[in-house]
Amino acid sequence: MSPAPRQETGRRPAWIRWVEWGLVAALVVGIGGYLFWKPLNPMADPKAAHALALVQTHPARNAPSIRQAIDGIMQDNQKPGRSPSASEWTVQRNSRTPDRQGYVVRVEVRLPGDQPHRWIEWEYLWLVQLSPEAVIPLSRPASEVMP
Repeated sequence: MSPAPRQETGRRPAWIRWVEWGLVAALVVGIGGYLFWKPLNPMADPKAAHALALVQTHPARNAPSIRQAIDGIMQDNQKPGRSPSASEWTVQRNSRTPDRQGYVVRVEVRLPGDQPHRWIEWEYLWLVQLSPEAVIPLSRPASEVMP
């Protein structure tokens, strides 16, 4: 009788190692990309927090502040079984237009449409300049809530 062929238990084929290292590299690149392009945490940057506060407390056309106006829009669009939703308020440095320094504040609102499976999405965008303090609407929905 010949001895049974010996099997190596710790050795994997080369292609499996390549796949594993490829997945690790993709994970590292994904985490790095998220950390590089994620919106600013307004509480970590005092200027970004001030920009967010300027937008949220700015007087609106039909409410004491923009924040209250958007909350009112959401309450007015309640429908049975379908609730409107709003994204988080985000703040990013304005790096697209060098002549307009400041921060871009964004919130997206999703409202139920007339038909059961239809939704209306509005993107509210403002450019905030800190010196002199100014809140400039960059989208049509943002300009409609401003006085």
